[in-house]
Amino acid sequence: MLWLCLHLPQFSLEALGEVGADRVVTARRGARRWVIAGAADRITPGTDWGTVQTLHPDIRAIERRPRAEREAMQALAAWAYRYGSELVWEITESELDHGLPCALLWVDIGSSLKLFGGLAALLGDFDAGFAESGHVGNRGLAPTLEAAAVLARLGLTQLVCDVAELPAVLDGLPLAALPLEPKVQDALKAVGLSSIGELLALPAAPLAKRHGPAFTLYLDRLLGRRPDVRPRFRLPPKYQRRFDLMGEVEHTEGLLFPLQRMTRELGHFLKARDTGLQAFRLTLNHGRASGGKPQPDTVLDLRLASPARDAERLLRVLRERLSRTPLPAGVRGLKLSAEQFIEPPTGQGDLFDSHAGDDEAWSQLVEKLIARLGADAVTALGLIADHRPERSWRLRACDAPPPSPAALPTLAALPPRPIWLIDPPKPLSSAPARIAGFERLEGGWWDGDDVQRDYYRSEVQGSGLWVYRDRRSEGWFLHGVWA
Repeated sequence: MLWLCLHLPQFSLEALGEVGADRVVTARRGARRWVIAGAADRITPGTDWGTVQTLHPDIRAIERRPRAEREAMQALAAWAYRYGSELVWEITESELDHGLPCALLWVDIGSSLKLFGGLAALLGDFDAGFAESGHVGNRGLAPTLEAAAVLARLGLTQLVCDVAELPAVLDGLPLAALPLEPKVQDALKAVGLSSIGELLALPAAPLAKRHGPAFTLYLDRLLGRRPDVRPRFRLPPKYQRRFDLMGEVEHTEGLLFPLQRMTRELGHFLKARDTGLQAFRLTLNHGRASGGKPQPDTVLDLRLASPARDAERLLRVLRERLSRTPLPAGVRGLKLSAEQFIEPPTGQGDLFDSHAGDDEAWSQLVEKLIARLGADAVTALGLIADHRPERSWRLRACDAPPPSPAALPTLAALPPRPIWLIDPPKPLSSAPARIAGFERLEGGWWDGDDVQRDYYRSEVQGSGLWVYRDRRSEGWFLHGVWA
């Protein structure tokens, strides 16, 4: 295994999407409130909030939201899923980070090196994708989770690919880089230890006796002597992402920035699952009305003309729908969810075939019309497995899946038929003078509309007419026209 670890010290702020020089995240315990992330160049994390208000009255405080942190970590893990299927993440508050919350994400990239064309190419793609995620952190690479975390915390870019290299790499690193309990750190410093190499040189038995078996177990995991059995991350069966806004947003334009981030994360989730979607839901949480009563949520159910997983396409549909949706009150929060997934169609790979681009442009046009006019206002023609011409088609929703080809009649086996049908068929006073072709049609006994017809083609003044003789009444009828 080859673990790539991300250390995210400002994750509490970045998970809220409120990154800025004038914003900090605070935690509260009882009456005490202190800063845990944000504005690091002006305020030291751990500073009491009262002190910050006195020295920097322009700073805005945001309460820590553990739920938002977990959902953001899941979204980041879904993005990292493309680099390896073995993932681990956790949010810690260790002494290494001054007791402040930070996030760690590991992904095993060992099995993906050939896919990306080598380690250098994979790391380049990883760094470019991480820079677009909106998060800031350091990465470390090592064959064990614990060693990768140590390198990431220290910001060391050294690439360690073999377990045999670990003792030499860790030898000169400070002992304080290990996530040990404060009392263990103090005890080790009291006996004169200052580096990880000096600690690893000591025999394991006395260390276990003095500091407990968990301490030596950690050292064994650090060096790869024992496996790390922490649970691996698995993508949830459904997608749900919440985003709480700092204040009430009165106009839909103000929702596009958080929606851009949310759709990008949804796109990563779909790609990680190697699937797509055709329907998803956006829920807008409102504040209270002027009378103090809570406003009901605005629920927007959106459908695509065809399955997709492209974030730009999802955002385009959302933008079009929101532009036509009046807001009854200010928006306090957003929730994007999807429960049903479907495999997207495979794109055309022929260099000289433009049908794939035409199909995509058509799908985008249909989705724009549905978003503007509503799903009920946009329909398409669909086929029905019925040989009676007037009953062989129906109107269906443009975003509804077409029927299976196996359930439809084979068009190649039918004689030519006109698209322009006359409904109802027009009676003729006499038989046409010149007729050609022949098709006998019988059916409909199962629904009480039994027909028995002999169809012919007739030419009148350059137009082709589709006529039939009713075998029961012996009357002639005009049923279609070829222009």
